[in-house]
Amino acid sequence: MTDQPSAANPMNSAAIPMNRQPLASTTPINAVNNNPPATTKSGGGSGKTILSVDLGRTSTKTCVSREPGSVVFVPANVKQMSIEQVRGGVFEARATDPLMDLWLEYQGNGYAVGQLAADFGANLGVGQSKVEAALVKVLASAGYFKLRDDISVVLGLPFLSLEQFEKEKAQLISQVGGPHVLNFRGESISLNVSKVWVMPEGYGSLLWSEAQPKKSPSSPDFTKISVAIVDIGHQTVDLLMVDNFRFARGASKSEDFGMNKFYELVSAEIEGADSQSLALISAVNKPRGERYYRPKGASKPTNLDDFLPNLTEMFSREICSRVLAWLPERVTDVILTGGGGEFFWDDVQRLLKEAKINAHLAAPSRQANALGQYIYGEAQLSSNRAARA
Repeated sequence: MTDQPSAANPMNSAAIPMNRQPLASTTPINAVNNNPPATTKSGGGSGKTILSVDLGRTSTKTCVSREPGSVVFVPANVKQMSIEQVRGGVFEARATDPLMDLWLEYQGNGYAVGQLAADFGANLGVGQSKVEAALVKVLASAGYFKLRDDISVVLGLPFLSLEQFEKEKAQLISQVGGPHVLNFRGESISLNVSKVWVMPEGYGSLLWSEAQPKKSPSSPDFTKISVAIVDIGHQTVDLLMVDNFRFARGASKSEDFGMNKFYELVSAEIEGADSQSLALISAVNKPRGERYYRPKGASKPTNLDDFLPNLTEMFSREICSRVLAWLPERVTDVILTGGGGEFFWDDVQRLLKEAKINAHLAAPSRQANALGQYIYGEAQLSSNRAARA
């Protein structure tokens, strides 16, 4: 069993600012360089590498440093296949973009991950527990970053209820922790996951936001106020209450209402559209004027701008009504995060302002959870070293 602090423990030590670079919420996804970045060692003399994995339902966000540009996005699709099927592309594996051709063999089974899995017919797994396929996603992330030997892993889970969170947390720790031997894209890899930490989805964005330089003297100190984190993901909206950096588990929850409902509304406007299509999701998130989507078999693309603004405003009001219905009275500030946090920012922050609530957008919002989880791992390893000393 690995060390596992309570989800209610204060995490102030994880908020020490180290990055002093200005951030932009429009950091490109997997921009320019498709080669895995060099891994960084954390934990001083321990030589342990921290792998942060944000188990998003649209895409897995993963990193091995606290640099925003290092976060890698992998579509969440996973397909279990025979060893023979998954090895089918091994002849070209060295020459292709790894993110377009992620596959591995583990305990006698083959797995395609990301775009490759989507090509073989796997969907995003909407409605499934995030514990399902989590180990495969962790192993694929470790393989992509060329990690070996002793590593620590930080993950997040929805806080649907305290009981379910604790149950799924225990399952994740059991699955991910310990030694693993796999074949990643034709290369044998041995890993030992010596530490596994699991936090509520969305908390990483608070850690990341607090670790950034303050934009002005009036910027809030999130360690000293009552703040809510609203993480609008694909499958859930995570509503976390935090008092002076203490996670208020009794007042926090996740709702089964996310971007997938929005994509269902969009797909209903287009004949033959699939709400879990990676191409549709990509088109929706493009800038105005570039939002074209052609379903398979259609003779011409649909211009999403013809109806997307009205759907966006309607959905923003639904999100805001849910947030305000839940929001504890003592909250003064809300951090919006996740892909939906950025997408609905203009409308939601305006509606919150009308309710006299200060809204802040985690930047970059899609990467913030993974980056904050990494910072948490750094703090835990540092705390462990201090305790031993």
